[in-house]
Amino acid sequence: MSTRALNAFAAAVHRLRRWHGMSLADLAEKTTYSASYLSKILHGERRLAPALVSEIDDILDAGGELIQLAREQDSGDRPRSRPMQLPAAPADFVGRASILHELDAALVSDARPGAPVTAVIEGGFWTGKTALALHWVARIEQRFPGGCLFADLRGLAPGSALTPDEVLDGFLHALDAGPDAMRGTLAERAAHYRSLLAQRPAVVVLDNIASYEQVADLLPGAGSVVVLTSRERQSSLLLRTGGVHITLPPLTAHEALTLLRMRAGHARIDVERDAAIRIASRCGHLPMAILIAAERIQQHPREALQTLAERLDSDTRRLDVFTSSDPAVNVHAVIDLSYLALTPQTRRVFRLAGIIPASLISADAVAVQCGLPATTALDSLDELRRAHLVDDAPDHSDQVQMNDLLRSYAAGRAIVDDPLSGIEHAHDRLLQWYAATAWRAAHALAPGWADPVLECPSPVSPPFTAGDYEAALAWCDKEAHTIIDIARHSRSHNAKDAAWILPTLLQPYFQLTDTWTTWLTAATEGLAAARDLETDLGIGRCTQSLGWALHHAGHTDHALDHLRQAADLQTSSGDRAGLAWSEFATATAYSSAGHHVEARTAYEHAAQLFDQTEFPLGAAIARALLAATHEALGNDDRAHAYANDALACVLTIAPRHPAAALAHHQLGIVLSAQQQPRAALTHFDAALTIHRHSHQPRCHAETLEARGNALLALGLVDAARASYRDAIELWQSLHDRRGYELHARMATLSPPDGDARATVASSPDGTDIRPTAGP
Repeated sequence: MSTRALNAFAAAVHRLRRWHGMSLADLAEKTTYSASYLSKILHGERRLAPALVSEIDDILDAGGELIQLAREQDSGDRPRSRPMQLPAAPADFVGRASILHELDAALVSDARPGAPVTAVIEGGFWTGKTALALHWVARIEQRFPGGCLFADLRGLAPGSALTPDEVLDGFLHALDAGPDAMRGTLAERAAHYRSLLAQRPAVVVLDNIASYEQVADLLPGAGSVVVLTSRERQSSLLLRTGGVHITLPPLTAHEALTLLRMRAGHARIDVERDAAIRIASRCGHLPMAILIAAERIQQHPREALQTLAERLDSDTRRLDVFTSSDPAVNVHAVIDLSYLALTPQTRRVFRLAGIIPASLISADAVAVQCGLPATTALDSLDELRRAHLVDDAPDHSDQVQMNDLLRSYAAGRAIVDDPLSGIEHAHDRLLQWYAATAWRAAHALAPGWADPVLECPSPVSPPFTAGDYEAALAWCDKEAHTIIDIARHSRSHNAKDAAWILPTLLQPYFQLTDTWTTWLTAATEGLAAARDLETDLGIGRCTQSLGWALHHAGHTDHALDHLRQAADLQTSSGDRAGLAWSEFATATAYSSAGHHVEARTAYEHAAQLFDQTEFPLGAAIARALLAATHEALGNDDRAHAYANDALACVLTIAPRHPAAALAHHQLGIVLSAQQQPRAALTHFDAALTIHRHSHQPRCHAETLEARGNALLALGLVDAARASYRDAIELWQSLHDRRGYELHARMATLSPPDGDARATVASSPDGTDIRPTAGP
C-alpha cells in the first residue's frame, strides 16, 4: 500500500477527531480496538479492517469519506503514471495523406464489440512503416488516458526476436501494475494487462513483428488501439484481428523529390532537378534510401548531383551508396534478412528474376528464365510477395516488379550463388522465348506478316495458341515495354539478331494500336542494334519501322526520308517482303500529305510486292487504300473496283480481322461518294462490329463519323447525331482535334425536333475520311 494513500486516510482521521475535540485515546475508547493498535493502523503497520473503518467513520460522522479512502487503499486504486513510450516521430515526414486518412477513418468507425481498433502496416524494407506508425500515433495518443506503449519485437532483424514474456513484463511495469501482477503464467499476466487497459485505454504500437503467435498476448481489448508493422505478410494475424490492412508502397515520384529537397537543400536540388529525379528513382522512391542519398549529398557539397546519379545508374555500383557498418542502414544486411528466410528454390527464382532487365516481369517470363513449370514459379512468386521482395504491377496484371535496389541485390547474389553458365543459359532461354512469342503474336495480329526470316525457335511454347488475335493483342499490351528493355539489354550482351528482331516484331501491334511513342523507342533501339551488327536486313527493316513511326507521330518529311532509305537498302539486298512494307508506309505518308498520285504509285507497287511474296492480307489492305486514293483522285469506277476486290480478298482470309473492318469501311466511303448512303451503312455497320473487338479506337471513330454522314444523307438527323456523339467521345479520348471539329459540325445541324429532311441540302457530305492504315 502506498504511503501517500495511507497518509491521506490517517490525515482525514486526525482532522476529524480534532474537529470533534477527541484525542487518539478518546477515539480508541469509542471503538473495540486499543489506542496502540489504532496508532499502528494509522501509521501503516497493520492492514485496515473494514469493520474498524466503518466504526471510525460513524464515530467521526465522516459520511463515508473514510470508507472511500480505505477502499482506495485496500484495492490499490490509486493514480498511476501515464506511459508515453512512443519514440520521436520523424522530423521530415512527407506524403501518405490517403493512408493517414484511412487510419483516421478506422479510428472513428472500426470499433467492434470486444476488439481494439487494429491497424496492420506491411511493406518491404525502407518503405517507412515505422515512421508512418509513429507519425500517426503521435497525432492521436492524447485521446487515450492510458498513454502509449511501444515495443520493437525485432521480428525481422539481426539477433533474436523478443518474446511475448519480455514485452508483456515491460508493459505491465510501465502501467505501474505492481509486483503481484508480474507473477503468474503468461496467460494470467496477459489477462491482467488487458484488465488495466480496459480501465484506461491506450495506444499500443508493436513494431517489426514476426507472426500472430508473437503478439497474441500483447493485443489489448476494446477501447484501445493497436498498430502493428511487419516486413512480411501477416495473413494469420489479419484473419484473427481484422481491422485496417495497409500495404505501404514507396513514395510517389513527387513525394520522393520533396523529401530529397527537404534534406539536401532546396537550392541544390532545383539547380540539378533532372539528376535529382534520377537519384530518387534509383533509390526506388524508398524514404530511407532517399535519406541516405541526401546525407551523401550533404557530405559532398562540391560534388555535382549528376555524379551521384551516374553512380546509381550503374547496376554494379548502385548498392555501394547504401553500404554501411550500421546494419540498420546497410542495404545488404537489411535485404539479407528477408532473402535468407526464403526456401532455397524461391531464393533461386528471386536471383534469376532479378537479372531480367525489365521493370515489370510476367510470371510466364519468370518460369521460362528459371526453367520451371508455371505453377512452381507462381508458388515462388507468391512467397516473394509475402516477403515483399516483389510487388504486384500497378495495373494489377499478373506481372510483378522489383525496385532497382532489389534488382541489383538479386543480380549480385546470382553472380555469387549461380554458375555463370547457368545464368547465360537462363538469359538465352528467355530471349528465345520472347522472340518466338513475339513472332507468334505478330502472325496472329497480321497473318502472314511475320515472314520466316524473323522466326526464332524456342524450347518453351508461347503462352497462347497460334492465330489467337485477342490473346496476342493482350500479350503485346502487357509485354511491349519489357520486350524493349530486353532487346536493349541483349544488344549489350551479344545476342546478335534478336536485339533488332524483337522490337521489330512489335510493328503490327504498334500499327494496330497507334501507340507511336513506344513505337519510336522500339524502332530506335532496333536500328541501333542492327547498325552495331552491320546487318543490311536489320537496318532496312528497322529504318522502315522508324519511318513509319515518325509518320504516325506527324513528322511526314522525316518519315519519307527514312522510308526512302529503307526502300533503297531493301532493293539492293533483295528483301522484297521488307520493301513491300516500305512502299506501303511511303504511300500512307504521301496520302496523309495530300500527294495522291504519288500515293497511288506506291500502293500499286506495294500490292504487287505483296502478291509476289504471297502475303494476301497485305495485298488486300493495299488495295483497300488504293480505293481511297482513287476516290480522292475522282476515279470512282477504279475506287469501287479496288474496294470490292479488297473486301472479297480479306473476307476469304480473315473475316474478323481489323483489315476486314478497313475494307468494309473503305467500300462504305466509296458508296457514300457515289450517293449510295443506304448501301454504305451496311458496310459501316459491318466495320463497327469488328471494331468493337479490335481495340482500334481511331479507326472506330472514323467509321462512326462516316456512318453519321451516311445517316445524315438519308435525313436521319437524330441517328446521325448519336453516331457523331460516339465518334466525338472516342476522338476526345485520343486527344484528337477531329473531336472538336466534329462537335462544331454538329452545332450547324437543326435541332433534333426540326425537319430532318430540310437539313440534308446544307449538311456536309462526302467528307474525306481517311482510315488509319492496317499493318
